[in-house]
Amino acid sequence: MRWKIIVVNAGILVIVGLLTYTLLYTSLRDVLANPAERKRGLERGLRAATAELALDAVRLERWLERQVRSESVRNVFDLGLKNTRADAATAEANRLRDAAVAEPALARLGPTLVLFVDEHGISIGRNGSGLMRGENIAEAYPSLARALSEARGGSAVWINRERQEQMLVSYAPVFREPGRVLGAVIVGTALSDERLTRTSELMSGQMLMFGVVGDKVLDLVASSNNASSTLVSAVSRDALARAARNATGSGSMVHADASVAPDYLIAVAPITGYTGASAVLIGAVPLGIVGSVTDLLRPILGAIALGLVLVVAGGILLGNYISEPISELEDGLLAIINGNSGLRFQIEHDELGGLVFRINSLLNALMGVQEDTTDDQGRPSQGPQAHDFQEALSVDESAVSVSGKADPETVAALAAEAPEAYYERLFREYIAAKRRLGDPVDHITRESFRERIRESEEQMAARHGRPVRFQVELRNESVILSAVPLP
Repeated sequence: MRWKIIVVNAGILVIVGLLTYTLLYTSLRDVLANPAERKRGLERGLRAATAELALDAVRLERWLERQVRSESVRNVFDLGLKNTRADAATAEANRLRDAAVAEPALARLGPTLVLFVDEHGISIGRNGSGLMRGENIAEAYPSLARALSEARGGSAVWINRERQEQMLVSYAPVFREPGRVLGAVIVGTALSDERLTRTSELMSGQMLMFGVVGDKVLDLVASSNNASSTLVSAVSRDALARAARNATGSGSMVHADASVAPDYLIAVAPITGYTGASAVLIGAVPLGIVGSVTDLLRPILGAIALGLVLVVAGGILLGNYISEPISELEDGLLAIINGNSGLRFQIEHDELGGLVFRINSLLNALMGVQEDTTDDQGRPSQGPQAHDFQEALSVDESAVSVSGKADPETVAALAAEAPEAYYERLFREYIAAKRRLGDPVDHITRESFRERIRESEEQMAARHGRPVRFQVELRNESVILSAVPLP
């Protein structure tokens, strides 16, 4: 039997487990390992990231345009002495930097540089220190020189290894009168791993890298914290540099060859809204959310294996629980057939106990043996019945037999009590007295008690020629019903 139980339950477990595995595999394969969907998600995320960087530039340009109209900014360029003008530029740059940090739309950008330059692109002063005074910024960054000559603002990528500068800047010209440029104010934000990480978190959460396209190589400037080392090392490969050059040349997004990083989808998009260096933003996502769907679902196979072990163990225990008493019954019946007519089964079993009892009863009936109805201590196994209570009823008739023995007040109280209330009170007092002595009362019911009391009252009324009622009394560890004559 045990092997039938094991085989049936194991078969059910295997069928349900494999069906679950197949359904999940079919459902998740298209979701987790769908290259087309992953590619579309990569494109959406990369477009959102480039748009976010472009929007940062627009926000900063619009804010600068408002600030350079202030009289305090124009006054910096009106000062004649070089040192005085430089100190004023530093003080005003500090004020503008604090104002930018306090601006909710710009606070997360964390401006690090506020720089004043004259109409030729020569630095007047910057925030925080006296550095960069007198430097020819326009020579280092031609995009600034063009902006000054055209009297327009804009944004640019400033990457200069020699100057140790790596930032995104926005600038706005300062006018004394229409058409006359006094100089410009430049605000720069750090182009760092933290900046790209924040951009990635705000957008799609995909891996981002910022690169500058050279003649033959792609120079990695910054990467988000979630960018893997495989992707970072892949920046130096010719295939990715070629995709970056195609992206800047066409002005549109380009997907890199699979040879760059076989386990990733990689796309390159040109940076919009910034002049200066030819910069690109590189986005990457794994081919699948997990290594493979099989790896994801492997725990289901482990659960099936564990279930089979539990089915075998449970089948053995359950089979023994059922088969052992059946085997004992089979051996006992064989012994009875062979002449051992006095054999009876002593098997305690939750499921087969009733069957064992009926087999023993059948054997007693067939053998003509009186069935034993006593328990282990020789007491009757049947509970007390109503007639046991009637036989144990004890009545005292002395108050009725002897004239004047009954208390007049008791007689009057009993005579005045309604019959239903009298019988109910008497029953409660009798039960309480029996319980006080520790006697069993489960077999005493209201109906049988009331019937017995009425019979006793009728018998005594017939003998003494007058009606009686009873009182419950405890005498010598016994419950006595004392009869009281009524007038």
